[in-house]
Amino acid sequence: MSEDILGKQLVVAEEQLRWLRAAAIPSVRETVAAVLITARQRKAFELCDGKRTSTEVATKAGVPKTTLSGWTGQWRHLGIANEVSTPKGTRIKHLISLAALGLDLKAKN
Repeated sequence: MSEDILGKQLVVAEEQLRWLRAAAIPSVRETVAAVLITARQRKAFELCDGKRTSTEVATKAGVPKTTLSGWTGQWRHLGIANEVSTPKGTRIKHLISLAALGLDLKAKN
């Protein structure tokens, strides 16, 4: 009996998650587009996939690590990125890829 109830709750939770994502995407897209105004910011954001270290991301994006740190702090504050734990330490992971938002790596500037 309790497994049946849990199964139903899971179905409802998954449906709620689908609706929440659909409702949030336009706002997330607007935030990401407004914050990532340079090609380097967009490249760094895309590289923050939770697998690379901040040193790797900074190097590949062509920015100092301190610059990346400032960006990722802002992204975490805005909720478009978060820290994830890995066996080798914490990494930054974007909430959603630029491609999923319909944005490319090229920015206005």
